[in-house]
Amino acid sequence: MNYCLLALLSMVVAVVPSRVYAASNIYQCQIMSDAHIRYGGALEVMRDSPRIGQKFTVIKNNGRVIGDVMDDLKNPKVAALGSEKNSYKVIWEQKAEDKNGAFVDYLSIDESAKGRKKPFGFFSGSLLLTGLCE
Repeated sequence: MNYCLLALLSMVVAVVPSRVYAASNIYQCQIMSDAHIRYGGALEVMRDSPRIGQKFTVIKNNGRVIGDVMDDLKNPKVAALGSEKNSYKVIWEQKAEDKNGAFVDYLSIDESAKGRKKPFGFFSGSLLLTGLCE
């Protein structure tokens, strides 16, 4: 009986730290609003957007985004890992067909926000997605 209890306790000790470690290396995010900047400069909030409520994961050390919410963003560059005084920031840059053009996408997760839930903003052209990450 003591052997079974020891084996069970060993499994719990082995699994729990790995889950805590894994969770500290990722953000789990959920979109709460979807908006677009209109030609006149006004922000148009898409109230019935299918993106609202969708989730995605960000791998902190390399900036990779996993989830169907965003297009497949390649070659992320982590500009800041975030801290109590600085947001986590990732930038994606892709060349446009025009030699002088580029597409730039930007994700910022506010690490300085109190509590487990951190607000985020994702910008891609005129698209703005906001929500919370844990």
